Amino acid sequence: MEEKLKAVVLRAIDYKENDKLITLFSLEEGVVTAVARGVKKANAKLKFAAAPFCFCEYVLAKKGDKRTVVSAEIIESFYSLREDIFKLYAGSAALEFVYLFVKEGMENGRLFVLLMDFLKNLCFSESDAYVLLVKFLLEALALAGYEITVDKCAKCRKTIKNRAFFDFGIGGGICEDCRDGMSVEINPSTLKLLNDVNNRPFEELVGLIYPQIIRKKAVRLLGYYIEVQAGVTVRSIARFLLL
Repeated sequence: MEEKLKAVVLRAIDYKENDKLITLFSLEEGVVTAVARGVKKANAKLKFAAAPFCFCEYVLAKKGDKRTVVSAEIIESFYSLREDIFKLYAGSAALEFVYLFVKEGMENGRLFVLLMDFLKNLCFSESDAYVLLVKFLLEALALAGYEITVDKCAKCRKTIKNRAFFDFGIGGGICEDCRDGMSVEINPSTLKLLNDVNNRPFEELVGLIYPQIIRKKAVRLLGYYIEVQAGVTVRSIARFLLL
C-alpha cells in the first residue's frame, strides 16, 4: 500500500549502514516516521529527502505500522537556513518543538501551517531570527494548550506599568501589585517584546527592532516556560542562546 504526503523533515537519524530514519510532519497525518533507504551513500538520489527542513511531496510504502520512502518531489528545501547559523538554530528549535509536542499520527493542521509560515519568513524575509522564533513559540504554545498572557496582568487583568513580573505557573506577565513568591521580576522591555510580537503576523515583524539582550531574554523566558509547564527541554533553544 502506498500513500502520498506533503511533509517537512523534522528529524533524521542514522539507521543501519546506509539508511536514515526520518520523522516527517505532514498536513494530512501529522507526524509519521519512515525509513529512507540508501540516503547515506554519496550519490543517493533521495539524499535531499532526508535532510531536516526539506519540504517534499513523499510517496511512502506502508506495511503495517512501518513506512518506507519510495520517492520524493521537492517543494522547498529552505536551503539558505543552512547558510546562516542564527536562522539554522532558530529553525531547529521550531522543528524540535514540533517533534516534542506532536505525537505520531496526531493531525495538527494549524501547527503545520504555523511552522511553514515561520520557516518561509525565517528563510526569505529580513526579520530577526530571535523575533521570529519568539512569535512561533508564542503561537505554538497556545496551540499546545500553554497560552501565555502578555498584554495585561494575568491575575488582575490590568495594564502592567513600571516594574514587570512573570509567573511561570500561571503563564503570564504579572503587575507589581499582584506579584507573590512565585513571580520573577523581568525587564519590562522583555514583556513588551512578547506583546509586540504576539499582536503582529510574521510579515509585520521586519521592522521590529529590540536590543539583542532583550531578544535573548524573551527566547530564554519561553524556553524556561516550556520546561516548567510541559516538563520538556527544547535543547536547540539553549544552543541558539549561546550564539
